[in-house]
Amino acid sequence: MSKQINPDIFYCEQFPRSNQYDPMWILENAMGPNPLWLTEFLVQSFDLKPGMRVLDLACGKGMTSVFLAREFGVQVYAVDLWEPPDEKWDNAKAYGVEHLITPIHADARNLPFAPGFFDAIVCVNSYMYFGMEETYLENILRFLRPGGKLGMILTSYAREITDGIPDYILEFLGDELWTWQPLSWWRNLWGKDGLVSIDVADTLPGGCELWLRHERARVAYGPPSSTPDETQIYKMDLENGEYMGFIRLVATKT
Repeated sequence: MSKQINPDIFYCEQFPRSNQYDPMWILENAMGPNPLWLTEFLVQSFDLKPGMRVLDLACGKGMTSVFLAREFGVQVYAVDLWEPPDEKWDNAKAYGVEHLITPIHADARNLPFAPGFFDAIVCVNSYMYFGMEETYLENILRFLRPGGKLGMILTSYAREITDGIPDYILEFLGDELWTWQPLSWWRNLWGKDGLVSIDVADTLPGGCELWLRHERARVAYGPPSSTPDETQIYKMDLENGEYMGFIRLVATKT
C-alpha cells in the first residue's frame, strides 16, 4: 500500500470479526459507512451455517459478500446493478473465498433466481433505494424459502422525528432525504401484510459515532476521489447522535 495507515483505525470491540480486515481495503472498497461493521451487526440475528445460500443484495464492490463467505462459509450470490462483477470477483480472490462467491450483475427489481432458492437474504445500506415500494417485499420474498431470514441495515433516523428536521440534517442529506424513514415506518411496511414475522427491529448503538469514525478515516487516508467534504464532518459532529444512525430489521418468511 502506498499510504501508511494506523492498523487500528477501524478496531472496535463491538465487531471482533471485522477487526481482521485490512483497513485500507475497507477504505478503497466501501461505498458508505464501514460495511463490515454493519454486516456484522446485522447477521448477529441470523444463524448462518456453512453451505447455506445467501443473497447479498445490492452489495456494491462485494465487501459484505467477502465477509459473509469468509466468516460463515456460506455460498454468497453477490448481486449489484452499478458495480461490475469483476470488482466483486477480485475482492473475493483477495481474501481467498472465490469458491464461495458468485458475482452477478442484476437489478434488485428483476432478479434471475428460482423461487425459494435462498436460505437468507441480506441487504447492507441499500434497501432504501428500491425497497420503499410497497410491492417490493412480496417480490423479494419469492426468492426466499419458507422460514428463511430477510435482513437489512441502513442509514436512517435513529429516533422518531416529531419536532421537525433540523436544517443541518436537511443540508447533510440533500437529495438523499427521501430515502430516510424512522424504524417504525419500516417495521410497519414489512409487518402489515403478514408476509413475514419480525424478529428484530432496533438501532445500532453509537451508530452516528461509528459513522463519524469512518468519515474521519476517509479524510485521513481515503482515496482522493472518495474523501468527504470537511463540512460533512462538521455536521456529523454537530449531530452527536441525536437523529442520525442505523436501523436494523430482521424477519422470518412465514
